[in-house]
Amino acid sequence: MNNTMLKQLTVENFASFAERIVFTTQTNPGKKEYLENTFTLNDRAYNKVSILYGANGSGKTFFCKIIREIQRLLDWSPLMTMDNTQFLSLPHFKGIDAPIKTFAFDTDYQKKPTTFEIDIIIDATLYHYAFSVHERKIVYEVLTKKTYRTEKLLERLSSSYKSIVLRSELRDFDGTKQVVKEESLCLPIAALLNNALASKIVKAIKDIQVVNMAATKLTPTNSQESFSDERVSKYVNILKKADPTIRKMSLSYKEEEVGRQKIELDDFENREIIAMQTTVGVETNHAVYEDGRETCSTPITFFAEESMGTVKLFTALPYLYDVLENGGVLVIDEIENGLHLSLAKEIINLFNNEGSNPHHAQLICTSHQPLLVSKDFRRDQVWITTKDNYGKSTLHRMSDLKTSRAKINLATKILEGAFGCNPELFFNDNI
Repeated sequence: MNNTMLKQLTVENFASFAERIVFTTQTNPGKKEYLENTFTLNDRAYNKVSILYGANGSGKTFFCKIIREIQRLLDWSPLMTMDNTQFLSLPHFKGIDAPIKTFAFDTDYQKKPTTFEIDIIIDATLYHYAFSVHERKIVYEVLTKKTYRTEKLLERLSSSYKSIVLRSELRDFDGTKQVVKEESLCLPIAALLNNALASKIVKAIKDIQVVNMAATKLTPTNSQESFSDERVSKYVNILKKADPTIRKMSLSYKEEEVGRQKIELDDFENREIIAMQTTVGVETNHAVYEDGRETCSTPITFFAEESMGTVKLFTALPYLYDVLENGGVLVIDEIENGLHLSLAKEIINLFNNEGSNPHHAQLICTSHQPLLVSKDFRRDQVWITTKDNYGKSTLHRMSDLKTSRAKINLATKILEGAFGCNPELFFNDNI
């Protein structure tokens, strides 16, 4: 079971987020509404579902990319320890060495570092991991751990490995820290060398799934469990509601090695980095009728001939089942894209419901559809992204905005533009 949850995410000088923004799943302690949408850990309450609204171009997709950017830098850092030419030529490593997108519409921000902070809870222990990057170099990195008190495990105050201070569970990496380059993070290098705590934290962050429903095809999950016979049977039963002619689904799951590179440093004891690629093939058989009677079945090319909505639903199902059955965090950009409103609401309800979400998995999603929160939603579950005339995006929690103390219809308020998340009229002066 994945005993990881996301408490907080912070970024500064990344993409359209010029100034520091803070997102949290911790509930507002003064709000007692819809407690069934929350769960309690270490005497603190957290939301199971959080939804971000905003106009087109307001920063919703960039918010989802914060997690992906952190994951990219965790993946990139170990490659800095070797000749990475082989890996950079692989299609699924495309862009892994790209510079960070700082705020582009003010030259002052090009002189400032980009800072990422993530607070995750693993097995009831809170870890705060933060780092700053400027001109590709890591200029700051810190890791703290909090059970009863806060303990600093890693501190780095410059690009040089000489400034790295390691304590407690990370102390055994101290004798090898000289392999950490100016452009690489210390924590994933310690994980590469099998430091148990570093490995646990890096894995927890990289296990956060980020899905963009606007994509024509989603990248398959890397768990063979996602495509077991039991799971496929569940997928077919769900897809039959979208396409009642489906009778059988056959999946081919292939995981193959596409690259291998030895790390040419004595300290690494002949360790290797191995790149794997997962491919999933799908074939479906559909009922054929004659005079209203089912006579046989015929195969179709699923991804080419099935409706786009059904394809998107299928490709999202492994992510949903993985996190609901095992726990963890799932981020979905444009959750309603290609899906009927009632289906998107049903997915959200799966997370809010204790029976279908026994491990308190968390869903964080963006949307243009206010009716997703038409009822039974807490105001601290809803976030608003806006962009000013200078291109800067901001993020605000609806519970922090001034509204009546009485229960309000969140969907109506969003549609009315009460919280500034609706676009201005695009065609008003052009008709």
